[in-house]
Amino acid sequence: MLPADTCRVGAVIVKTLAPGVWQVALPNGHRLVARVRRRELDRAAAAGLGPGSPVEVWVTPGDMSQGLVIFETQNQLKA
Repeated sequence: MLPADTCRVGAVIVKTLAPGVWQVALPNGHRLVARVRRRELDRAAAAGLGPGSPVEVWVTPGDMSQGLVIFETQNQLKA
């Protein structure tokens, strides 16, 4: 469960660090490590994410050094 003050922000992948782990840059130039949930690792591989790919990341204001990459299906967007 994510904290209530979690922010959703757009980012661009700068570098792949490991499978499902990337360094991303926020629009203001801040860089952080963004991970994907283990159960969504196959979806991330199928999406072909790599340097230059735009992603959405959940970040908490208390720790701007890491974030969680968001994958949503159309069904989740409608809910």
